[in-house]
Order: sequence, then C-alpha cells, then structure tokens
Amino acid sequence: MDRIVFFSGGWMANYNGMGDDSISSGGKYVDKHGFGGEVYNFRDCDGLCYGYVMSKNGSIDLSRVDGNYAVDKNKDAICVFVARHPSGGRKIIGWYKNATIYSGYMEYLGENRAVLVAEGDWPSSQVGYYASTESNNATLLSIDERLTAPKVPSGKGGFGQSNVWYADSNIGLAFREEVLNFIAEYENHKSLSARREFRRKEKAQVDIASNKMVESTAINRTIEYYTKLCYVCVSVEDKKYGWDIECSKDGILLLVEVKGLSQSDISVTLTRNEYEKMLQHKEQYRLSIVTNCQTKLQDINIFSYDNENSYWHDQFGNTLTIDEIVSARCTIE
Repeated sequence: MDRIVFFSGGWMANYNGMGDDSISSGGKYVDKHGFGGEVYNFRDCDGLCYGYVMSKNGSIDLSRVDGNYAVDKNKDAICVFVARHPSGGRKIIGWYKNATIYSGYMEYLGENRAVLVAEGDWPSSQVGYYASTESNNATLLSIDERLTAPKVPSGKGGFGQSNVWYADSNIGLAFREEVLNFIAEYENHKSLSARREFRRKEKAQVDIASNKMVESTAINRTIEYYTKLCYVCVSVEDKKYGWDIECSKDGILLLVEVKGLSQSDISVTLTRNEYEKMLQHKEQYRLSIVTNCQTKLQDINIFSYDNENSYWHDQFGNTLTIDEIVSARCTIE
C-alpha cells in the first residue's frame, strides 16, 4: 500500500509566506492571528520544502502511514495538503512526493520561516515541520486547478475534525486511489505542458533575435537615408526619449522614431511615450517606417507633419491614419 498522509490547513494562494498573500479558513488559531505554520509549506528553502500541520497531540502516527518503517520517520511517502475552500469543503491544494514524514515536530534551523505571532505556544522563532521533500518534488495547484481535484470525503470514514488524516478506512482507501490517479494524470499533463512551454520559449528566443535584427536593419537604413541628405545622425535608442535617432544639419534638429517591419504593409504601434513626443514635437518629429527588413531591398517611408493641413504624410504623399487606443502590455519575464 502506498505510504500516504493528508495534512489540512488554512486556505492560501501561494503558501510562500504572508507577503501579499493571506490565510483563511484555517480554524480558530488562524482566525485569531491571521497566521499559521502552513503559510510556508511551499516555500523553497535552499532546495527543500518543509510541511507544517497543526497536529492535536504534536505527533504523527507513522504506523498508520506505514507500519514497516521506523518509528521516527517514514521515507518515500506522499504528503497531500488540503485546505477548506472559502466557500466550504476541503480541497486538495498540493502535495509532496518522495517525502519524509516525521513522527514529531521537527525544529527548523534556517531563518526564512519566521513565526509571525507573539505567542508562547511555538517552541522557537521559526516554524518547524512534520514533512519535508526536495522542492522539485513539491507541487502546488493553482486556485483554479484545485477545483478539478478529487473531492475530499467528509463524515464517517472521511476527513474528520483532526488536521491529520491517514485515509485508511474503506472510504479513505478508495479516495487514495482517486488521488494517486489524479496526481499521475496531472504530472503527465504537466510534463507535456512543460515540453510545449520549452518549445515556446525556444521559438520566443528566435523571435526576439529576429525582431532585434529587424530593428537594427531599420535603424541602419534610416541613418543611411539621412546621412545621404548630409545630416549628422546620433542614435539615442537607449535613452528612451520617445525617438531613436537625432539628425542635425545647419541648425535643424530632427527627432526620428524608427519602426521596422518584415512585411511590406505599413502598420505600426507607438508607445504612449513615443506618441506623446510625436504630438509635442510635431515640427521636429519624424516617423521612419522601414519595410521588408528581412530582405536586401528595404523600403523606407518618412512621415512628417504638415502644419497647414494638420496631417502626417510621407515623401510619396501617403497620409498616415492614426487611431488613438487605450491598451495594456502584458508580458512574462
């Protein structure tokens, strides 16, 4: 029989300390203090995770986890963490695989699991633990994923009032199988997703390199254009002024924003800063759009402001249509 034990605690999003997170539905102690030892259960502590549960008698009955193992700790077990959802009912929130379960409270010797209440019922200033595993064996479900996990049984034979459940009743044994199947399916799906994410990141790196090449080509083509007109060109891309190149000639200073495109159709987006500077410095500002940047025959369109007619046009007489939009840029690091 698989070595498995269930720990119940308060409900949180990340279990990586308090920070911007909060804990609820954790019983009287959590309700009173807004804190419980489980707040650190998925914090990476130098490659390890340490699991706390508020055990009534300060001990875990390891004979109910696996009677063949030592009385002080059981290794290679699965520790499943559950919490009461704010709307009711316990939900699986994550698990440790290849975990060590300890018969008694273990003192944590690090410094990043601080007890955040001035209470005398903690044996030290750091939150100890009853289970541990390597961080890469710890899985925390997102709040949405928790709703897809098997429903934790309650009542006779199910999870009772205690925060530790051994699931060794008939109902518990059936639930164990559900949980083990769920974990296996979840980790298989995660493995596939991880491979897809790896491929996405690889492609993203190629896309970034391609974009940088397009940008560099557009800058060089624009400098070439103005140099032929006897302007002195200075790149100020890294200054974030709202334009990329300053071109000067006979006391005239042009502020040139450059956009590069791999295709021939012209459609570009200006950042808020770039657009504000475009409006602020209309007479000086130029918008250089270089198309077909991934070929040897790039085309360049330079848009300037026609003060008399109040529109932007290029050297070929094309008029620039400007749509003001409210937007947000969403990225991941």
